[in-house]
Amino acid sequence: MENKNYSLIIDYLAKEFNLEKDKLNLNTSLSDIGLDGDDILDFLIKFFKNFDVEYQQTNYKDFIPEESGFFLNTILSFLKIKKNQNKQEIFIKDLVTSLNKKIWYKKL
Repeated sequence: MENKNYSLIIDYLAKEFNLEKDKLNLNTSLSDIGLDGDDILDFLIKFFKNFDVEYQQTNYKDFIPEESGFFLNTILSFLKIKKNQNKQEIFIKDLVTSLNKKIWYKKL
């Protein structure tokens, strides 16, 4: 899947979030680079517009985890309990596929 669009997305993410390109790959998730909740939503909207990817009639919002707040996350972390998000992660490979197809393609 390593193609021109892969390189475009790696370059975009590295510049946008000040990341080292060699730390990114197809299986890097948006949460791996430090995005969650509203950050993911903001990033996706910007990504869709910058790369002219159709998203209006799609389910991309189903992949954005709810932010539960600092207090709850701290308690769950302390107790070593992972909050069940019932949401799928978004990976760089999903961004590449969407750019290849020019539409958000990922389904739950």
